[in-house]
Amino acid sequence: MTLCGMLSVMLPVSIGPALMASSYARAQDTTDTAALAGDPERGKAVFQRVGYCVNCHGWAGDGQAGRNPMAHAAGASLRETQLDTEGLTEVIKCGLPGTRMPYHDSASYRDDRCYGMVLADFDAGSGPVRGKTFGEKQLVDLVAYLETHVIGLGKPTYDECADYYGASADKACGYLKKE
Repeated sequence: MTLCGMLSVMLPVSIGPALMASSYARAQDTTDTAALAGDPERGKAVFQRVGYCVNCHGWAGDGQAGRNPMAHAAGASLRETQLDTEGLTEVIKCGLPGTRMPYHDSASYRDDRCYGMVLADFDAGSGPVRGKTFGEKQLVDLVAYLETHVIGLGKPTYDECADYYGASADKACGYLKKE
């Protein structure tokens, strides 16, 4: 079985332990992400316009509400994620091989910082999806936004939608007033 084939079978079981046991990968990164303070408002801009996270995860981060119907896949519900700051950072930097979750770090898979793998470990055409690359500060801001405005929240509300869309809330969020 090819590595890519093994990944598609093993990934759901192995990615959790890989995320938890990735201190070696984080130790190789010379930027101290934890030392940077995140700005949730700037992170919202990263979510919307830099990383294009909103296309798959939707405005509410639930993988449904306001998701671009032309996007290649519905994203996971970030509202329900159990990942901590380090786990979120790693998934955003490294993506999730075998899924449509792209990686956003330009150095990902050039060395083994991402789950102990490099691009050569994947079959041709089956490597991880490359997303829009952004810097450490944008990453920290994005995580701050997710932890402040998305993770751990229940069903999306009109107030959350209005906060997200601002002046165009009545048009964009009207469907939530009926609930």
